[in-house]
Formats: sequence, structure tokens, C-alpha cells
Amino acid sequence: MGAFFSIVRATALEISCDAFAMLLTLAALALSTFAGALHYHQFGDPTRMAREAGLSAILAGGLVFAIIASVRTVRREIESHTIDMALAHSISRSAFICAKFAGVALAYVVFFLTVCANSITAVRGAAIGAQEAYGGLARVWGPSLALGVATIVMPVVLAAAANRFFRIRFVRCATLLMLAFALASLAYRVDWRLAVLQGAPALALVPSAVFFMAFACVLAGRLRANAATGISFAAAAFSLPVLGAHYLADAAAPQAGGAPWGFIALTYAAASPLVVAVLVVNGRLNTKDGAD
Repeated sequence: MGAFFSIVRATALEISCDAFAMLLTLAALALSTFAGALHYHQFGDPTRMAREAGLSAILAGGLVFAIIASVRTVRREIESHTIDMALAHSISRSAFICAKFAGVALAYVVFFLTVCANSITAVRGAAIGAQEAYGGLARVWGPSLALGVATIVMPVVLAAAANRFFRIRFVRCATLLMLAFALASLAYRVDWRLAVLQGAPALALVPSAVFFMAFACVLAGRLRANAATGISFAAAAFSLPVLGAHYLADAAAPQAGGAPWGFIALTYAAASPLVVAVLVVNGRLNTKDGAD
């Protein structure tokens, strides 16, 4: 078990130091922060675009994060032959894939919390801007937009300074600071009802990312990086009509009665056996390979 948890920890730290994870998080933060400004066009509910943008950032960003992180971390171990050292420590190939999956899941939690907290701040700003309309035109609430911009800019600046003067890893420091800024921004004029209305539907998007995380890990263990990535993204693309974030945004609107807790529970209940099935199939395939 010691080797298993060592792989989990090493994988999470490896992804936290990967530039793609930081850049993807920055892109998701930018979408959830600035898309709210588009409600100047007044497409109905001024908070709807902010809700949809935040959930879309979590959905699309989460799927990309899950697939690319899984493929990169597994293929890196295989192509550098460091997997041979791991397998020499009385850990099976199936357990190795499961450990890599768990490590990616830990890194995904940081991404999810960062973008979800920032989207809650953006929705709150859109709601306040609608209440404090100027000349009948709802505007983005200034402090909310400033907090979103600070969550994007300040972590990069501070991480660069920490790297320059204290030799702290830039990407890992920036990633953790983005999480800290996003969580801290929730404390300013917090509205727990809006937080639940945005945070609860976001939770319903987690199982899809976890499923494709396991799917990509298994494929990466048996196929080249390009093939595993292409198949995983193709499967995710076909699933997007079912996973559409706008459905959740409409269901979580205040006039719809709030967060769809029943749907969220059903999502987790349906996804859990699928994730387990993917990992079990991987184990059986590896067992057959060993028998041959």
C-alpha cells in the first residue's frame, strides 16, 4: 500500500507542476470571470449568462483537464520506463493505473474548487449588478469583477516573485495561489443562496470528469498518447449534448426552485459503477496479458 500512495502523491504533485494545468485553469477562470460582462446584451435574466459561463468552464475545462492530465502522466511513466521501477515494488499494473487515476483526481479537485469558487463570485456580481441597475441597464458589479481579475493576475505575479527570490516552483505556487484567491473572494458580501445555486449544479459535473479520467488512464496504459487522447476526446464530444451545462443552469435558477439535488444524486449513482467497471475491465485485461 505504501507504493500505491506514493504513486498517488507523486502524480498529484507532478500535475501541479505541469504548465498545461495552470494555463487551463487560467483559461477557465477567464471564461467564468469575463463572460458575465456579456449580459450587457440583456439576454433575459442577467445572471443566466454568468451561471452558464461558470458551469461551462467547469464542464469543458474539467473534461480537458481529466483527459490530458491522465494521458500525459500515464504515458510519461511508460515511455520513460519508470513504470518498470514501480512494478518492481510488488505493485501490479492495474494498481499502478488506479494510483495514477487517484493522483489525477486529487489534482482535479484543486482545479474544480478554484473555478467553482470563481464562478460563484461572478454569479454574485451579476446578480448584484442586476439589482443595482443604472438607467435600467444591469452592469457587472465592480468589486466582483475586480476579485475575478485578481484571481487571474495576482497569483501569476506573486508566483513569479516567489520563484525569482525564493526559488519556489512557479507553476505549483501559482496554482495554489489561484485556489487561495478564489476561495478568499467568496468572503466578500457572500450570498449563500447564490453560492448553493451555482455550487450544487457544479457538483453534478464532477462525475463526468472522473469517468473520462479513468477512461483516459486505461487507454493510455494500452495505447499511444495520440490515440488515447483522440479516442477520449471523441467520446467526450459525443457526451456533451447530454452533459450540457445550460440544462443545469436553467434547473438551478431561483425561479426553478433551486438546486436539482435529485438529479445530482442520480448523476453520482450512475457514474460510480461506470468508473468502477472501467477500472475492473483494465484489471482483467492486464491479468489476461500476464497469463499469456
